[in-house]
Amino acid sequence: MTMSTTRETVLAEFAKAPKLEPPVRAEWWRGAAIYEAYVRSFRDTNGDGVGDLRGVLEKLDHIAGLGVDALWLSPFYPSPQKDFGYDAVDYRNVDPSAGTLDDFLALLKAAHARGLKLLMDFIPAHTSDEHPWFQESRSSRENARAEWYVWADAAPDGGPPNNWLSSFGGGAWQWEPRRSQYYYHPFLACQPALNLRKPEALEAVIQDMRFWFDLGVDGFRLDAVQCLACDPDLRSNPPSPRSGSPILLGGGPNNPFGRQIHLFDRDVPEALPIIHALRAAVESYDPPRVLIGELADVDSSRAAEKYTADGQGFHTVYDFDLINTPADVASLASLLRLRDEYLRSGWLYNVFTNHDSLRAVSNLAAFASDKGQTAAAARMLLFLQFTLKGGGALFQGEELGLPHPKLPREQLQDPWGLALWPDFQGRDGGRTPMPWEAEASHAGFTSGNSPWLPVPEIHRPLAVDRQEQDPDSTLNFLRRFLAWRRGQPILKWGGEHVHEAHTAPLLVYDRFDQNTVLRCMINFSMDERLLPLEEGWRCLRAPGCVTRLARHGLPLPPLGFAILRA
Repeated sequence: MTMSTTRETVLAEFAKAPKLEPPVRAEWWRGAAIYEAYVRSFRDTNGDGVGDLRGVLEKLDHIAGLGVDALWLSPFYPSPQKDFGYDAVDYRNVDPSAGTLDDFLALLKAAHARGLKLLMDFIPAHTSDEHPWFQESRSSRENARAEWYVWADAAPDGGPPNNWLSSFGGGAWQWEPRRSQYYYHPFLACQPALNLRKPEALEAVIQDMRFWFDLGVDGFRLDAVQCLACDPDLRSNPPSPRSGSPILLGGGPNNPFGRQIHLFDRDVPEALPIIHALRAAVESYDPPRVLIGELADVDSSRAAEKYTADGQGFHTVYDFDLINTPADVASLASLLRLRDEYLRSGWLYNVFTNHDSLRAVSNLAAFASDKGQTAAAARMLLFLQFTLKGGGALFQGEELGLPHPKLPREQLQDPWGLALWPDFQGRDGGRTPMPWEAEASHAGFTSGNSPWLPVPEIHRPLAVDRQEQDPDSTLNFLRRFLAWRRGQPILKWGGEHVHEAHTAPLLVYDRFDQNTVLRCMINFSMDERLLPLEEGWRCLRAPGCVTRLARHGLPLPPLGFAILRA
């Protein structure tokens, strides 16, 4: 990188890339449906109140039966659990609360036997402060790992070297008396940032990744890839304009993190060589391994291309823009059109919720959920997620249409929520245990007395055993729809055109290849709507879809959806 290289010049270079013509190459990960199991909350088999790898193995047929292509596991590395595995002390082992390495290998074998790819969560940009690398690095300024983390001298007044903030609240620098320096932490103080511009540190991270690839893991979801590097000159960030941050951010409306433009602590040009090195590390594997980057705290719809340019960056990224955008057709259509404009040869997944956010039906469809139409709204959102270009990650419980519960402060475990409560309720509401049996103790999650988070009572009627028996349930709709989608290559590898929002509250978008156009339509409202159509369209008989045209167009009931073929 040269001194003149900026975020904007990098984006401009990638904007010159020719756009991939549909249909794109049919790699399995393009258009894939990936199921995220948050291991701590999925199924507890030993009664300690914390989910484990054996629990995922026990319920693997449920996951495979959805018709998904891959299973992604949240972190299960040895950890002090201050951020529940995203603060690892050893990237080559299993935390005792999650089981053993043999448990993992049994799960890997069973997943492959069911035709599922298995993806792991990996945290390349920081470790726990209890990791041996950091323990050595913090001990002095003269040791083998002294430069493996981001260290800086104090400002002349003794304060931090700049104004960077943690997205979890407060300053992003922590004083270390053993070195008489500050270390940088983009998140919690117990999560020091690695200096991946140091070749030895980057190579150590790559070798930890290779450990799992060599065992047969199919890929990684890489945590917080916007933090792979920071400005080497440690320049302070400018303030946000009075109108507020232009970036869609989490952490509540008053999170101080939103008061800065994050030019120098996120998404910096110096990250590109690191991204290329991570991609190069997987190129030698056969069958190919996959890297999926989590992109947040940045203008990700514009930035996704440089992170995923064909053959250069990660295979795909997913972001939080669909989670954080206002839940109306005009905003959704505008965002989807923006993504399509900037994405040239790269790839971007559709994610409506995960372990860091509100449940989708309570966030994107609160207008319907508040009126007792949670199940219909959940089916609508699942249809949207898996008909948009890109495919996406499905968080556990979304197949049940679980609404987001509100937990009292005394039940919160999330350090982010505890730091910013009550302005921000934290992430625990999306992490409550998976409800397997409506009438069982703790809904069948654990046989113990104290699950690490409570099972919300509003989730019991939506438990798996209840929905198994209901042919019209959200669970059975998703199974049928994903099975049907497997035979629709345009929905996996085709192009996309999102129509202007003048049809609001109808969201209309086309999926296409050189020969065929499929038009997807969704009624994002609680009123029946009629979409006028020209001659030559016919309804596809897809699960859950409206399949009858009227004389003057397509009638869509509240929360209804349809696919037409030209």
